[in-house]
Amino acid sequence: METDRPRTIVIQFEINGDKMNDFNSDKDFDLSGEASRSTIGAIASWLGWFLLLALAIVTAVHAITLVQSITHLSTADGNIFAIVRIFGVVLVELFAVATAVLLATHKLRAKQKPAAMAVEGTWFLFAAVNLISSFAVEAGGPMPQFVTMWITYGLPVSALVMGALFYVMLRLDPDAARADDEAELQEKFARIKHNARLEVMASPQMKAVIRQMTWQQLPPVVGRQMNLTEAQIEALTRQAPQLLDLNGDGIPDIEARQNTYNTPQVIPLASPAAGQGNGAPRKPVNGAPPDFQ
Repeated sequence: METDRPRTIVIQFEINGDKMNDFNSDKDFDLSGEASRSTIGAIASWLGWFLLLALAIVTAVHAITLVQSITHLSTADGNIFAIVRIFGVVLVELFAVATAVLLATHKLRAKQKPAAMAVEGTWFLFAAVNLISSFAVEAGGPMPQFVTMWITYGLPVSALVMGALFYVMLRLDPDAARADDEAELQEKFARIKHNARLEVMASPQMKAVIRQMTWQQLPPVVGRQMNLTEAQIEALTRQAPQLLDLNGDGIPDIEARQNTYNTPQVIPLASPAAGQGNGAPRKPVNGAPPDFQ
């Protein structure tokens, strides 16, 4: 019996070892094809983003060429205003590229995503019209009516429209909405505090306190300037008006309130009825009344 037990353990260990070797075998789980597909997909994704960037650059070049052809502006003389007017149309592509990067990096949330798609769709429309208009101008001859309308009214404000859409997209950030709510709440608290301060400063009580304080402070100053005696100054100070007594109890309200705060309030305890201990009625005993003898 003692010799059979180790053999059983060794055999079991060898069997488990064979199973572990089979589980770790590369022949059963070949991941090389999956890795290759993942690498090819990453390369294709980066290539797609590069092509989109190249498309944005191409449309920007056509927009600049269109502006130079219509306005006859040039950057050769180094005029900063001309450069700004020419390259202002490039802002359309820059807004589109920035929106695409925000979408790709998953920085946009909630309602920002539909607004981002509106930005990209507007860029696509503007870029298409710019390409058509650029080729029409370069071809010469009479231009189509919609090209003339675009050059006259659409192209000058295209960057402004894209900027407005981009701003709306940023403002739809949930964090920005929460920050606005907190700012509104702080403003409400500040307004309530300000109104309370005005109410206190304009109250009859505050006016009475200020009046009495002035009577107590001003007579000594004016008395010394007029060379009055200390007795005369003290007589003037004693004539200071009392504080308000709105409840008519003969004590100024502020002093009555202070006395109320300083005097402890004693709440009388309920005294029990005679013969009933703590005041609770006795329970009947065997159905008999409490006073049954």
